[in-house]
Amino acid sequence: MKKILISGVGCCLLDRIYDHIDFCAPTFRQYMSQRPGDGGLEPGKLTFEEEVERFAGCRFTDILPVLTQGRQPDKENIGGPCIVALIGAAQLAYQESIVRFYGCHGDDVVGARMREALGRTPVDLTHYRSEPGSETASTSVLSDPDYDNGHGERTFVNTIGASWKYLPEEVDASFYEADICVFGGTAIVPMIHRGMRQMLQQAHQRGAFTVVNTVYDFLSEKQNPGQRWLLGDSDETYPLIDLLIVDHEESLRLSGTSSIPQAIDFFGEKGVKAVLVTNGAHDVYLWADSPVFGQVGMQTMPVSAEVGAELRAGRRGDSTGCGDNFVGGVLASIARQKYAGQTSFDLREACRWGIVSGGFTCFYYGGTYFETHQGEKLQLLTPFYEKYLRQTELQ
Repeated sequence: MKKILISGVGCCLLDRIYDHIDFCAPTFRQYMSQRPGDGGLEPGKLTFEEEVERFAGCRFTDILPVLTQGRQPDKENIGGPCIVALIGAAQLAYQESIVRFYGCHGDDVVGARMREALGRTPVDLTHYRSEPGSETASTSVLSDPDYDNGHGERTFVNTIGASWKYLPEEVDASFYEADICVFGGTAIVPMIHRGMRQMLQQAHQRGAFTVVNTVYDFLSEKQNPGQRWLLGDSDETYPLIDLLIVDHEESLRLSGTSSIPQAIDFFGEKGVKAVLVTNGAHDVYLWADSPVFGQVGMQTMPVSAEVGAELRAGRRGDSTGCGDNFVGGVLASIARQKYAGQTSFDLREACRWGIVSGGFTCFYYGGTYFETHQGEKLQLLTPFYEKYLRQTELQ
């Protein structure tokens, strides 16, 4: 049977992860944001290196040693809401899917390392190109595993680099020939973000199922502090989205509302067909009014009790990439359902795989899990899925 083709475009970068950064320490608090869009650091949010420098009045290369007490990164890993989700999907649905990434990197040492590392994943890199004279995008990830009563949180400082130069017209026609088209973290690939509505239109015209997963949109926050963010260039983007996946903060900022249920109402009114909202260690919200998912009234699903038990027992990496791997689990489930010949998909089933995939990320450092053999990650996740299935069937 023909495999399901997944195309993804959006954020791919190098994560430099610094663990055990105390967000309550004076060394961190002196660089904390004072008002929306000012460039200061905020737990759970992303800002850009040049904005932190403007906020602090000094170079980020001088700030980072203060925040980390001069340590080198605990881990360097592939990061980014698009590529990490695609890697997760390719690993969990390796028998049912072919996954392609469309993006760019700099022609520097970091770019060469990224290509080498990505070459150890199942993702097709044919359309991942080098941008001459550019720096590869990267993020300093400051992780405090004790934040939020031990649930953990991260702060992100991003260098966009080559991603500024990646344009919609550089995404060739093969992208739109996929069964599933994914737009991941486009707010930090600015030209793709601005052109996303037109790209979604092309995907729909080709009959693709469209998925958008978001990232904190610092550029919108800077331009209009405290105001509702646009997704793409206008609200006309929303009716073209078959599945929107956002976290709590992003749902409120995109909708201009004050609660997740209000945000989901907003997205539904704007024409989105289905919505998933993650909220860290709290319940996931889901809703759909879709030809594919049918009508799914607004409801919640809990996080994995088994993952929580293992974390309390001391099995811990960090929480970097949990949301991205949630998306990967959802994509894998949809691909498997489509491969099985289903013409309608089970949103709760997709959410189950998202929840256990996102939870499993807490057991290792960084968002990307590098398998020693094909099918390893699926094998490791399956017991968590089976226990989670029993957990949710009792509800």
